Amino acid sequence: MKKILILHTSLTGNTEQIAYLLKTQLDDGRFDITTKDIGYENIEVDDLQDFDGILVGTYTYDDGNLPYEIEDFHDDLDHVDLTDKIVGVFGSGDRSYSYFCNAVNLFQEQFKKTNATVLEHTVKVELYPEEDEDLESIRELGVQFAHALLG
Repeated sequence: MKKILILHTSLTGNTEQIAYLLKTQLDDGRFDITTKDIGYENIEVDDLQDFDGILVGTYTYDDGNLPYEIEDFHDDLDHVDLTDKIVGVFGSGDRSYSYFCNAVNLFQEQFKKTNATVLEHTVKVELYPEEDEDLESIRELGVQFAHALLG
């Protein structure tokens, strides 16, 4: 059984809800799923070796910045090789800022440097995931992620 880590940080619960929706979609008996909130649970980049697939979710702070609680994890990805791992990235943001969901972009680029197979499709949700297009984007990430893991 393929092991999945859904790792997220969420200030208002919006990104946490996306993580929940992805877990619900993937939790069909084909995968062993672990969910962690990096703001409350300790996880090191070396722990990623224990998983076949990793979904990382983050909100975007202020004008396109990473949240403080996930900055070190992001930077530590410089020191890990994730060859043969499948990675997907999702997050929430607020369009009133210039760089909507930029933290998603930052994580996607950082994971590409780790030799992981990083899915091009990302989920970027305006605040809470309730619009049809948001739910479809989340569903699409889940489908692509599962397909990549199962070959």
